Amino acid sequence: MALPRMCSFLAPGAALALVAGCATQPQPIATSSNDTSVYEARGNEPFWNFSMAAGTLALTTPDGPRLTRKISHAYTRGHTRYYDAPDMTVTMTPTPCQDSMSGQQFTETVNITAQGRTLKGCGGNLVPPTQLNATRWIATELDGHKLKNGNFLPDSHDSATDENPNPAADMFTPTLDINESGKISGSDGCNRYAGGLVFGSNGTVSRAPQAGISTLMACPGAHDHVASVFNGLLKNVQSWRIEGGILVLQTKNGKTLNLRQTF
Repeated sequence: MALPRMCSFLAPGAALALVAGCATQPQPIATSSNDTSVYEARGNEPFWNFSMAAGTLALTTPDGPRLTRKISHAYTRGHTRYYDAPDMTVTMTPTPCQDSMSGQQFTETVNITAQGRTLKGCGGNLVPPTQLNATRWIATELDGHKLKNGNFLPDSHDSATDENPNPAADMFTPTLDINESGKISGSDGCNRYAGGLVFGSNGTVSRAPQAGISTLMACPGAHDHVASVFNGLLKNVQSWRIEGGILVLQTKNGKTLNLRQTF
């Protein structure tokens, strides 16, 4: 409280300079272990994947064990957010960032310093694309019903949920992979599927010439129910759009299937 008063009593020129300094003073960010939202970022050379959820930072690189750290200090300075943890610091700046491998555009630039090295990459929301080629998604909501598993802190199975070795595991959640030509495959939460739809540009979806195919594994009751609802929605999808970084698929009768992108 005292610092703003100091700024106001200085001579005009000095006051302007100090007020500018006041504006860049750290401002605390509240973090909570009850926060279920997930922030993700990634980078290349070397490839790395980062997630933040429930007051925890998690970093995966190909040359070391997954680092998971509790946030000890979080604050903003100017337009940049800072998250500190033992042997890890993450900065998120709202400047456009393009993934060097996929070419996808993101709203934030992310820098991570961990164990003596700095990693640079992209995070925040995906800038709404005109096409979905070569992207991967995990379901978070089926016709208004949220899937809590789709919002869990990502683990080693999150970018390929259908490869989870335990079909009854909590993280076994429907996925949607869209290849370079717009054709789809993934997991319905119980079985692998492929084909049936082709995602085009600017929100268009068309039927594939060949019908979709699926494996026929039996799954526990809850997973079987999720799979049934997911398949019922997916086969009737007629358009797509991006809302706040979420992929929204809309069916011909107005129902929706929401998914978030995985890396």
